[in-house]
Amino acid sequence: MKRSGRVEADSRARATALAGAGGLRVLKVEPVAQKDSIWQRDLFGTGGVKRGELLAFVKDLATLLGAELTVDRALRLAIRQSPKALRPTLDKVLADVLSGISLSRVFARHPKIFPREVVEVTAAGELTGTLGKVLADLAVSLTRAEDIRRTVVSALIYPSLLFVMALGIVGLVVGVLVPSLEPLFDQPGVETPGVIALTRNLEALVTEHGLALALGLGGALAGLVALWRRPGFADWREGALLRAPLIGPVLIGIEAGRLCRTLGTLLGAEVGLPAAIAATRPVARRLVFRRALEDAARRIPEGARLAAALSKLEPVSPLTLQMIAVGEEVNRVPDMLIRAAELHEEAVETRIGRLFAVMTPVITGCLGLFVGGLILSIMSAIFSVNDLAIR
Repeated sequence: MKRSGRVEADSRARATALAGAGGLRVLKVEPVAQKDSIWQRDLFGTGGVKRGELLAFVKDLATLLGAELTVDRALRLAIRQSPKALRPTLDKVLADVLSGISLSRVFARHPKIFPREVVEVTAAGELTGTLGKVLADLAVSLTRAEDIRRTVVSALIYPSLLFVMALGIVGLVVGVLVPSLEPLFDQPGVETPGVIALTRNLEALVTEHGLALALGLGGALAGLVALWRRPGFADWREGALLRAPLIGPVLIGIEAGRLCRTLGTLLGAEVGLPAAIAATRPVARRLVFRRALEDAARRIPEGARLAAALSKLEPVSPLTLQMIAVGEEVNRVPDMLIRAAELHEEAVETRIGRLFAVMTPVITGCLGLFVGGLILSIMSAIFSVNDLAIR
């Protein structure tokens, strides 16, 4: 059975070696044009549809396939219940499936709608004849990811409102109040407050050197864009991010949970271990996890056990290896992987709650001190002018 997918590599030879890991025969390797900017790929993602809409579709499709409907019949019924934004794409999916193309290959034609994990899990389900089961497990994984995302968004609302209000107050003071007070401090013997002096200096800097500043900023951004995807810089920035005291454990937990749930779902659907590793590898988003899976894809055909093959995860996620090792001892690796995913997801939710519980009062206090200090300096300057006038 032919399969298609994507790998990241520095050369065509490296891409061929990665694609052929696990005993697969590589027929063709072609470069993929990147249509999205690095900011979309690395920071904001490239999703063309809301996650909740995709989740609802996957749940409906899994339920219908679990009722032993054919793929085309399940798609027709799922399309009827799908949101309007998804229907044009799903109509194309149905037409392609009716023409004889496999569902996973059709999903792969719409990467902005169906992420890699959906494509790879669907392909594995087709390979083993357990499409309904693996999609049901995938729906659970997507649900947990959506719950975490909503937790983060909800926790960010209050700090974001505080920040916007603080920016509004600062803009009002600097843009309206300070210019109206400047004439008061042009008198001899009156000391100019620091806020007004700073505003004047910034205005003079922009007026006199505005072009140079713009060119410098543009050059710095161009240099950052060129540097962003370089392998050495990518390793450094990701390592620094994962070592960050509060954010690092959250990112590691999210990635480890995704890896464990995807791999556990595939193994539970009786996908062979080399094929399951090959299908899970494109799902990994962090370099350390991707490289661990690449190493496992080479070592498992040589006879290594899964925990030993993933030993590169020891520095970042020892819990994952411990759970896999226990599963190998009792011959229940899929169950232990799913349990490990649940533990990672629960830990992520707890850490996110603690992170924002600490961050909210810190942000409130810092913004209060900054805005309060700004207004206090203005008011003290006004009082000093009044004292001079009275004398």
